[in-house]
Amino acid sequence: MTVDARPMLHCILRDRPRDGALPDGLRGLEVDGLIAVVADVDPHRIRTADSTRLQTYADLVAQIHRATPLIPMRFGCVLGCDDAVRTLLAGHRERLLAMLDRLDDCVELGIRLLLPTPPDEDTPGTADGGGRGPGHGHLAAIRRRLDAEARATAHAGQARGAIERVVAGLYRDLRQEFGQIGGRSLLSLYFLVPREHSEAFVEALRADPAAVPGAGLITGPWPPYNFVGAIDDDLRSLA
Repeated sequence: MTVDARPMLHCILRDRPRDGALPDGLRGLEVDGLIAVVADVDPHRIRTADSTRLQTYADLVAQIHRATPLIPMRFGCVLGCDDAVRTLLAGHRERLLAMLDRLDDCVELGIRLLLPTPPDEDTPGTADGGGRGPGHGHLAAIRRRLDAEARATAHAGQARGAIERVVAGLYRDLRQEFGQIGGRSLLSLYFLVPREHSEAFVEALRADPAAVPGAGLITGPWPPYNFVGAIDDDLRSLA
């Protein structure tokens, strides 16, 4: 490690890859049954990383994940020194081992679903303010917006339920994000899927497209980034 270099945490393992090797440029720091996979980096270059560097990082984590279960870290988890990494492994050992048990031999598969816009359901007397005096039109507009948001949320819940029924029994856990893009609702679902079920999961969705409303895109399989929370922030906060 050079004077300016710091260890950047890529992922945490319980076992080395089956062939015992890590990709070039990475090394393992072992503490009591846990292995932190790190690369020596210049922190200043990490702050200005471009898309190529980010993709290289993701590819390295994915390569290791194909060979052994892991806890993936988001790009940029840089610590002060090797001893700081070892201290974090020791201090969070039970939590990390429990997480590895939960993620064991699983992949992440995602569905991004652009939902159809629910039809408007105007409340009588609110379309033009109903002639009830100053301020009423503004309140009516707020009510219409809140009603539209409620309909969109309910529609997203129905879509999620339909997808869950299609892939029932093929996943271990589920995370959801819901928002708006271009005035339409975007529902993102992330599934923690046992590796042995990943093909059946995708085939179940493709076999019954009519059961899934809207225009969808299946992503993955990836390392399970959406199922580790902000553990990298937790670790860095104690570094």
